[in-house]
Amino acid sequence: MLRKVFVDPFEGQRGVFHLTSSHLETSLLFQNEVDWRFGVNSLAICLIGQPAVSLLCYVLMGNHIHLLLRGRYADCMAYCDKLFYRLTAHIGRSRRRNGLLALDDVDIKPVTNNKQFQNTVIYILRNPFRARIASPFSYRWSSIGCYFPAETDPSSGRPVSAFTQRELRGILHTQETCPATWRIRNGVICNDGFVEGALVERAFGDSVNYFSKMRIYDMESAIKMADGAEEWLRYTDEELREKIALICETEFHVKNVGQLDRKSLLLLARTIARRFGASKKQIARLTGISIEVLDSVL
Repeated sequence: MLRKVFVDPFEGQRGVFHLTSSHLETSLLFQNEVDWRFGVNSLAICLIGQPAVSLLCYVLMGNHIHLLLRGRYADCMAYCDKLFYRLTAHIGRSRRRNGLLALDDVDIKPVTNNKQFQNTVIYILRNPFRARIASPFSYRWSSIGCYFPAETDPSSGRPVSAFTQRELRGILHTQETCPATWRIRNGVICNDGFVEGALVERAFGDSVNYFSKMRIYDMESAIKMADGAEEWLRYTDEELREKIALICETEFHVKNVGQLDRKSLLLLARTIARRFGASKKQIARLTGISIEVLDSVL
């Protein structure tokens, strides 16, 4: 597949770009803690050797990724290709699945003014709320903690210099030499080592402006509840996956979804929709059933 035609408004000079991977309907990029950690670490590791690219903001969602990058268009795409290749290789090794991340199927939006920049940061960070997964402030797999932190704990995490090269290879799965300023906490490279949070802070000007925009989600939630239209997912993908595994074992007498015949798979879809309030998109991601088929059975 050829990369989509893109006209660079910055004409080869440094600019800011919002990149979004394709939203997978019937699969997940990140299924467990190992996948999530690998994803965040990959964001950092792929910046090594890319000094002309800055990562300003990100969020990893179960079935897609948002990145806000600063640099020349060609350099940003080189970083994106490197990242997608690394994630694709990980998925291939761990799940024997290929092609979940199409390196050339990336949505790219240039960010050309400060208002658009602020809106894009808020849009990225509020993804977990819109997906009804979590509050933006409690979501672990984004750069949310990099901007206007209430307090900074420099002792949090261990510096990479405290690890042997063998230990780092075991944790990060890379031969790259990591910057000495990076810290690792619970197997994950700390965001403040590789996310350029200061650039985002300057764009917002002050914490009041930033937090007032971020906390709009509180108002949205209140309005939905007042209208009786609140439709929060009761379970995250990870939680629902555990429920599905138990149903497969106790009710269908198989080890996993992949062992179900088509009739049983559709019955499973109806079961989890009824019991757990799962949406069609969430069921599609976790079972591999297409949205079109789910439309006909749910």
